[in-house]
Amino acid sequence: MSDGPDPRHGTRFAVYAVPPAGGEYYRLGTRLLGYDLRARQHVALPDFLRPEWQRDAGPYGLHLTVVEGFYTGPEHLGAIEAEARACLNCLSPGAVMSLHGGCIAEWDGGETWVHLFTPSLALSVIQTLLLARLSPFVTASPFSAAAAQGRWNTPHERARLQLLRTPRGLDSYQPHFTLIQPYGGDPAGLRQRLEALTRPHHQMHFAALALCVKPEGESHWHVRSEFGPHT
Repeated sequence: MSDGPDPRHGTRFAVYAVPPAGGEYYRLGTRLLGYDLRARQHVALPDFLRPEWQRDAGPYGLHLTVVEGFYTGPEHLGAIEAEARACLNCLSPGAVMSLHGGCIAEWDGGETWVHLFTPSLALSVIQTLLLARLSPFVTASPFSAAAAQGRWNTPHERARLQLLRTPRGLDSYQPHFTLIQPYGGDPAGLRQRLEALTRPHHQMHFAALALCVKPEGESHWHVRSEFGPHT
């Protein structure tokens, strides 16, 4: 499939790891981002964050990317879900999709603040398998415009864009929850707050992944379905 004339339009899909709805970390991230990905509801931001500081991250809700937010035709969503379920069923019974070593990191010159983790082998494997198997459903990539302007221009990034429609992931996979973007305040103060808030959450595991979508014309993402190995 080839990129359409304007990749900013169309249905988007992604496979995310989303913490359990009733868990403390999900409640924390939802408050920070100002949006509940499952309930599809806005929530009040904490008093140390301004709405403009969550302009980019907020509409996604709390999630950890496994497969990027690509564009596709809405008629493909059922097949995408079936393929994703089949991939998870390939994991062995003892496989654990988990994260450890959580730490706060600032990217993009301090505009993007993330909770960065190291993945388990099973999570790295399923990220690679899903990316490879779902790329044929992609009608446009959110990375195309930046690539056309000379970004993502190393040989391996160009090869990934050609084959998998993203320059990221695989052996350079950096699983993270984006907590704030684009931040414009005091970085030292924010780091102190985020480190305190996330201190109890330096490791976690996932029994399931989520297929999330943003239909054309809508501004925010939501969970379409969740599934684990052999479910």
